[in-house]
Amino acid sequence: MKLLLRAAVLASACALGLTTMPAPAADKVLNAEVASSVRPPFEQFAKIYESKHKGTTIAAKYLGGGVIQADVEADGPIDIVVVGKNQVDKLTSHMNTPVAVLTNREALIVRRGETKIKSLKDLANPGIKVGMANGSGSAVGTLARQLLKNAAADYGADFPLKVRQNSPDYFTTLQSEDDVLTGLEKGQADVMIGFVSSIDPSKFQSIPIPDKYNIDSVYYIFVPKSAKNPKEAGDMVTLMTNAQGQAILHSHRYLPAPKGAYVPPPKP
Repeated sequence: MKLLLRAAVLASACALGLTTMPAPAADKVLNAEVASSVRPPFEQFAKIYESKHKGTTIAAKYLGGGVIQADVEADGPIDIVVVGKNQVDKLTSHMNTPVAVLTNREALIVRRGETKIKSLKDLANPGIKVGMANGSGSAVGTLARQLLKNAAADYGADFPLKVRQNSPDYFTTLQSEDDVLTGLEKGQADVMIGFVSSIDPSKFQSIPIPDKYNIDSVYYIFVPKSAKNPKEAGDMVTLMTNAQGQAILHSHRYLPAPKGAYVPPPKP
């Protein structure tokens, strides 16, 4: 009788979840902030990482460089950052050693079948709608404006102004490459200044920019000093910089990263 009573009590405890069996460990989440132009390969890296680190999830936000910079400066709970050199140079006191992972290059991007634009010079033609990330602090927008300044030596001092006047209001506050691409796809622009890595051949085609005007952008991965999971984040640095990672980045049309250690800019 006592045995039956004890068994009944245990059964009731199990049903009510009152046993002392330890609960399964909670999943670990690594927060990542990644430049939007690096989204396609990073999504692939996140899947590889999660397959090798069972129980760990990569929670990634794909943002403009200026937004990422502000978040890192605020010492938020970010474990992994991938962003361009312009931002890295401003974050030296907030990050552990950055490692170069890729180089990107500018291109003119148009929808497939578009015939209005033949060259960079055409961006100043009346009636051409030019997509640019014109939001304050946008890293990709800064690169586009620098490219236009480079071309002004041959196309006239007013070339950058003419092109920017051809950029519709739709692009006034945009920060990221993804947002500008969306505008191009929706018909808000005839052409955009963007990265070669952003060209999906099923939707877009590229018009090369002469080397003497073009800009190569180096992107780095780093672990912020405020990271909650620095050791685990370091494994993502390894993944993106090893032979497998570099092969993945090459498959997404990025150029190789420069060799050698990061050299911070001189202090003002």
